[in-house]
Amino acid sequence: MEWTIGELAERASAALAPTAQLNGRVRDMPNERLIRWYSTIGLLDPPSARRGRVAMYGRRHLLQIVAVKRRQSDGRTIAEIQAELAGATDQTLESIARLPDHPPQPPPPPAATGTPARPRFWAGPPSPAEPPKSPEPAKPVKPVKPEVPAPPPRPAAAHAAQPPPPPATETRPAPPSPPAPKAVAVHGVRLANGVTLLLDTGEHAPTPDDLAEIAAAAEGLLSLLRERGLTPPEGTRS
Repeated sequence: MEWTIGELAERASAALAPTAQLNGRVRDMPNERLIRWYSTIGLLDPPSARRGRVAMYGRRHLLQIVAVKRRQSDGRTIAEIQAELAGATDQTLESIARLPDHPPQPPPPPAATGTPARPRFWAGPPSPAEPPKSPEPAKPVKPVKPEVPAPPPRPAAAHAAQPPPPPATETRPAPPSPPAPKAVAVHGVRLANGVTLLLDTGEHAPTPDDLAEIAAAAEGLLSLLRERGLTPPEGTRS
């Protein structure tokens, strides 16, 4: 059985709801944003399949999410949970998640508010026709007086005073232009096809040990970029 990320969040919340109501220690119910963060830090496996651009998840992903929330309710930190559940088998996840035999279904959508239905005017009996009204007597029309055009304006006198010229503005020298920015060399690290990390470290170039550590730390970021479709398809070169 496969679910979208929204359906996966609903099923995980439904599985954790009884425990949260009893002890009140599971503070944050899983949502899509939390699931993506779990995938970034390595607590959740990549999607098991894709339907176009939609990522699909299976039962192991549900076990991983519920197991993480169980350990959080026990007071464990994220670092401790990562050390325990990294590469855990399905049997280990089953023993920690303790999913019910009959998992509750996601809650149904809320019922529509009690808005009064519009009357079906076409279903009721036709209203009785109103009797025709007698025409009103014509009112006398008042005669309209013709409008007299206004006289044209008189031309201005030739000796009319001209407006004074605007005062001369004082010219100020332009401020000096800022100095050109200094060119600085940056180093690029190719994490994957279409994904490059730029390091503004000046003259210090990353060593082979630095490159190995950067590649290991970027696995979660690359998994998120592939899930969001932000990397070119495999087999193409950027």
